[in-house]
Amino acid sequence: MNPAVYILGGPDGYGATDDDWGAGGLELDLLAGPDLLLTLMRRGCSYGQPYSWRPDDEIEAGVAVDPDRQVLRLFALEGPSIEPYTRRAAFALLRAAWPGWEVHWIYGAQTGLRSHLGLDPADDEDRERPAWPDDLFVSRPRVPHTPVPGVLSTVVTLDGPDRCHLVGYGFDHPVMHGPALLGLLDGATDEGGHHGLAEGGVHIDGHRRRVGWWTIGTQIHSDTVAARWPGWTVEFWEDRWAEHRAASGGRFDPTEPDDTAALISVRDAALRHWTPLPTDERDGLICLAGLTGRSLTTRQAPPVRARIEAAYRQAAGG
Repeated sequence: MNPAVYILGGPDGYGATDDDWGAGGLELDLLAGPDLLLTLMRRGCSYGQPYSWRPDDEIEAGVAVDPDRQVLRLFALEGPSIEPYTRRAAFALLRAAWPGWEVHWIYGAQTGLRSHLGLDPADDEDRERPAWPDDLFVSRPRVPHTPVPGVLSTVVTLDGPDRCHLVGYGFDHPVMHGPALLGLLDGATDEGGHHGLAEGGVHIDGHRRRVGWWTIGTQIHSDTVAARWPGWTVEFWEDRWAEHRAASGGRFDPTEPDDTAALISVRDAALRHWTPLPTDERDGLICLAGLTGRSLTTRQAPPVRARIEAAYRQAAGG
């Protein structure tokens, strides 16, 4: 399953629904723009009706659309927005497809979405759960951490002494370990520096007891990070990896992605997403299925593709 949650409204009131298979391609779904999406959400989300929230760690994607404030918020575990090569392009295309709207990433996944709606995050029994040490994969001289092809590492840099480590994890961003992260990095391989892209990072200044961290993905219960580092100053850089580059003195210094090529890549993926398969005998299109309960008709695909092309031209500056 790829569960997704859909929210219509905001802190003043909302309707919600979810779908077991809605997460796949959610960002490409949203490039259809507000007219189609709002029509479907008004049908699928029962405004003011009680909604039974699924566990935060089960939900893989979500969207909150507030038509009164014209704000779109989203998160996902897969797609162009969580790839460092295409993240900026994906957001540029989304903002062009939703003209006049604010578009924001929900870094806290469903916990952040629930907090935005004014719900108490303390009702989540896993909120104070410590990070699992064995979840962190650290490269050591005799046990190197070899990243899976196509899977990016998280970069951890330290001052005093200056070090750079590449780590992997399954569930919790390294910053969730608190100061215990320092012990987990004892004896780890010092890479000296990293000049490739990454999915996230942490910079630890032990002299000034300061921590900065960032991610292009999500971390449930991310609002508990400061409490996990008592006595330290913690700064969240969202997806601004340039802050990490500056703090690390260049030990983390990735090459900028080609935004022109990335924009074309995201556009092409969206057009394929909104193109019916020639062998599809259902006369349907598996887009926004979490809101329709069935496929959209192929008649809706051409105008959506035209909107995607128009959004691309605007995002590309033409």
